[in-house]
Amino acid sequence: MSTDSVGIHTDSVPGVGPQPALSAELWQAFLAGDRRVCARLISKVENDPRSVPAIRERFAGRLGQAIRIGVTGPPGVGKSTLCSVIALGLAERQHRVGVIAVDPSSPFTGGAFMGDRVRMERFVGDDRIFMRSLASREGRGGLSPATPYVADVIEAFGMDRILIETVGVGQAELDVLNCADLVVLVLQPSTGDAIQSLKAGIMEAADLIVVNKSDLPGADTVLQSLRFVYSLGGAKARKAPPLLATSAQQTEGLDELVDTIERLATSLVESGRHRELRQARLVDEIRRGIQQELWERFLSQTEAESAIQKVAADLAESGGMAYDFVRAACSQVELRVREKRD
Repeated sequence: MSTDSVGIHTDSVPGVGPQPALSAELWQAFLAGDRRVCARLISKVENDPRSVPAIRERFAGRLGQAIRIGVTGPPGVGKSTLCSVIALGLAERQHRVGVIAVDPSSPFTGGAFMGDRVRMERFVGDDRIFMRSLASREGRGGLSPATPYVADVIEAFGMDRILIETVGVGQAELDVLNCADLVVLVLQPSTGDAIQSLKAGIMEAADLIVVNKSDLPGADTVLQSLRFVYSLGGAKARKAPPLLATSAQQTEGLDELVDTIERLATSLVESGRHRELRQARLVDEIRRGIQQELWERFLSQTEAESAIQKVAADLAESGGMAYDFVRAACSQVELRVREKRD
């Protein structure tokens, strides 16, 4: 058994691999509100996926109540500024707020600038708000792969409202749908053809649309375009979300924004939709967990990786499909499972 500097020790379980567990001292410090311990646990789940199951097992009874609010939209629309405004507004309404800001990782070095951390300096010293920046790493849908687990840590720490700011790549940022209960889409005027931002996908998923920097020319045009697009939806289309105009610099529409988010959060809970969304995320997590577990066991019991490389090289040279190899490999694993069971 080994123990790391975070207080997580690792036991090796035959056939399963390392099983990290929280030390009693770390757990008590976490429950006592030690923000440094919370930060270190976040680093642990971000950097060591093996630690996630054991850590989340300890959190199980402390999850499921917080409202997770995704904030997405193209770069430069003021997401970070709005997030800071929303966080402070929620804190003033007696909520404890977590903020997860995802910054893009370099495809060359893997590093991230963490500019959101600079822009949210106003949170420093505010015990009502816990802010954490994450690098997107290999995530391609606007979030880091660790984002849901970081949100779990922050919720278990006692935060009942969690803001999740995406990287800002625009229409393709759909990972936030699997991580948030509410999705706030932020747009702005004067960014070219407004209709180009009104594509399917994130538009259909938005629970609230905010036209920020509304003091700039063209804000009314964007709002009119949005209303027109939703009016064409037809009987089967999703109901149009609230449309708000804000100016973080001019402090216009900000109270209405926070009040609208609170109203949507209350409706989520009262309607039972919040529970449904959490259940859907758990279903997705179970499926992905089964796939990952089977894949890892498959690799551990066969020479799968070398075989895959060889078959891929042969197919690339001669053509053909990979399905025969997939079926044969699965049959081989199934045969081994039966032999062990018998």
